Amino acid sequence: MNADSRQAHLAHTALAQDGQAWAALAQFDGPLPQFWERYLQAVGQLLQARRVLLLASGVGLPWKALAQWPADAPQAPGDAADVLQTLAALPELQARLEPLAGGGQLLAMRLPQAPAPEAQVLALVALHGSAFAADPQALLQWAEQAASVPAQYARRAVAAAAAAAAAAGQPQPFGAAPVRRDLGAHAGAVGDAGDAQLAGQPHAQRLYEILRLSIELARQPRFLQRAFELCNALAVRFDADRVSLGWMHPPYVRLTAISHVEKFDRLSAVSRALEGAMEEAADQGQALVYPAEPGVRQVQRAHESYALMQGVAAVASVPLSDGDQVVGVISLEKTQGRWSADELWELRLIAQTTALPLAQLRQADRWWGARLWAALKGRPGAAPRHSAWKLAGAVGLIGFVSLFFVPWDYRVDARLTLRSKDLVFVPAPFDGYLRQVYVDMGDKVKAGQVLMQLDTRELVLEESMAQADVLRYSREAEKAQALRQLAEMQITLARRDQSAARLALIRQQLANAKVTAPQAGVVVEGELKKNLGAPLRKGDLLLKLAQTDDSYLELEIDQADVHEVQVGSRGQFALVGRPEQRFAIEIDRIDPASTLREGKNVYLARGRLQEGIAPWWRPGMGGTARIEAGQRPLIWVMTHRTVRFLREFFWL
Repeated sequence: MNADSRQAHLAHTALAQDGQAWAALAQFDGPLPQFWERYLQAVGQLLQARRVLLLASGVGLPWKALAQWPADAPQAPGDAADVLQTLAALPELQARLEPLAGGGQLLAMRLPQAPAPEAQVLALVALHGSAFAADPQALLQWAEQAASVPAQYARRAVAAAAAAAAAAGQPQPFGAAPVRRDLGAHAGAVGDAGDAQLAGQPHAQRLYEILRLSIELARQPRFLQRAFELCNALAVRFDADRVSLGWMHPPYVRLTAISHVEKFDRLSAVSRALEGAMEEAADQGQALVYPAEPGVRQVQRAHESYALMQGVAAVASVPLSDGDQVVGVISLEKTQGRWSADELWELRLIAQTTALPLAQLRQADRWWGARLWAALKGRPGAAPRHSAWKLAGAVGLIGFVSLFFVPWDYRVDARLTLRSKDLVFVPAPFDGYLRQVYVDMGDKVKAGQVLMQLDTRELVLEESMAQADVLRYSREAEKAQALRQLAEMQITLARRDQSAARLALIRQQLANAKVTAPQAGVVVEGELKKNLGAPLRKGDLLLKLAQTDDSYLELEIDQADVHEVQVGSRGQFALVGRPEQRFAIEIDRIDPASTLREGKNVYLARGRLQEGIAPWWRPGMGGTARIEAGQRPLIWVMTHRTVRFLREFFWL
C-alpha cells in the first residue's frame, strides 16, 4: 500500500470514528446544558478551533452568549470585530434557510482569523433559540428526518447529525472567506434599530465584552450567586459605588443582592427606600435616571428621596424585562459625576441580555412545590382566579369532613416501671465498721458470692478474751470442786458457760463478717464503696438484690382513662433508655383501688410480656406504654380531653 492509499485509509477510518461519535451524541438523553458542553467540545475538536462560542438571540432581542469552549479560552485582539461582523452577515444567510417545524433556523459558522488552523474561531449562532448545524442544505435534510423525533430530542439530534455531515467533508457556508459587512448597515442584528451609532471599533469591543459578561454569569449554577456576580461586575465596569438587584414579588420588588455586600438588612429604612425606587422604575417600565436630563419627563420622587437620604449624586434604575413582564430592577449609584448616554445604552443592553437567563435560573432554583405552582399558573385556563384560596378551601373542607368519618386507633397512655417479684434486703449482721465492698450498683451476683466484708480486728481481740475467760473459769470450777466448795463451784461453772456463750457469739460474728448473697440477682440499691470505714449498726440496710428472671411491668393508668382499659387489652411500650425499640404487652391485672402518685389518682395495673426479657433490662427502669382501646372518630381523639374538661368544669 503506497503512502496516498495509506493516508486515504486513515482519513476514512477517522471519518468513520467521528461518525460513530456524532451518532452517539445524537442519542444523548441528558440535560441540555450538559449536551451543549459536549457538543461544543466535539465541534471544536473536529474543526481544530481555538474557541467555540454559543450565541443566542430572539426576535427584537440582543445577542447573548450562553457558553463557550474551552471555559478558560484566551481572548484574541480581533475576536470582537470578527464575531460582530459575522452577526451582521446573518440576515443574508437567514434568507437562504427555510423555517423548521419549531419556528427557528439553524446555523453554524467558521471564522478564520489567520491561515493557521490553530488561529481559527468557530462561532455557533442560534436564531430564535433553535439548534445548530454546519451546512444549510444538510440542515434541511436532517430536519426532515428529525420531524418524527420528539420535540425534546429534535434539537439535539439535528445538531449532532448536522455536525456529522460537517465531519464528512460537506462545504461550510463561510469557508475561507468570511463575509465582511459594515456594522452600521446591520446594527439591527446586534442591538436595537435606533442604536446605529455602534459602527466604531470601541462599540464593537463593548458589545463583545457584554457577551463575555453573559458567559461569566452563565457559569454560576445558583440564582443568588449569579445575582451577586452581576452586581459586582457592573460595579467594577461602570465605576459605581453600589449596584443593587431587586427581584419582583408581585406587586412589590424585594432587594435581592448588593455589590460587595454578603449580608444586609432588608427591613432597614435604606433598603425600603431603595426598594421604593426600584418599584418606581418597574411600574413605569422604563429606565429612570436621577437627576434627569433637561426636557425628560419622568416620575422620580422615590429616586430623589433615596438620593437625598444616601447623599449620592446620581442614581440609575433599569428594569429587567422578560417579554412584556418586568422581573427585576438593577439600580446603580454614584457619589460623584453623572451617567453618560453611552453608559446608559450599555446598561440597557446588559439588562436585556441578562433578564431571561436570570428569570429562568430563578424559576429553576426554587423548591419543587413553587415550581409546580408556577407551571400550573402559567398554563392558560389551568388555574382560575384566586385558585390558591379556592384550592386551600377545598383541601380544608375535605380535611374537616374527614375528621368525623375517618376512624383512628385510640390508645391510652400510661407510665410504666419494670418491677421484680423477688426483692432481697441485705442488712448489716452486727455493729461494726465497713472494711471492703466487692460489688457496685447493677452488678449481677451469684448465690453465696461475697458482697462485702466488715472489720474484724476488735472481734478477734474479744474472741481471745472470751476464750481466756472460759479457760480461767474452768480452772476455778475444778479448784472449788477439789475443796468441796459446792456453791463456789456452781457460780464458777455459770460464769464459764456465760463466757462460752459470749465466745460462740463472737465466733458467729466473725463467721458473718463476710456478707454473701443469699440468692442470685442484680444489685439494685446500695453504693457502699464511697462509705468505706463508716460505722454500721445491726440491721442497717446495705444492699438490695432483685431477680430479673421473674420481672413484671407496673403501669400507672390515669383515673380518667381506666374505664377504657380491660384485662386482656394489648399494647406496646418503650423504655426511656431505648425509645426506638417497641415491645408488646398484655394487661394481666388491674388493682380495684386507686393510689396517689405525684398528686394524681392512678390505678396500678400489671402487664405481662409477650416476649422474653431482654438482657439489658434492669428493675426500676421506666418508660411509656400505649394500650389499645379500639377505634374512634378522629375528631373525638383530638377533642375528647378538652370536651371532658369543659363538661367537668361547667357541670354539663
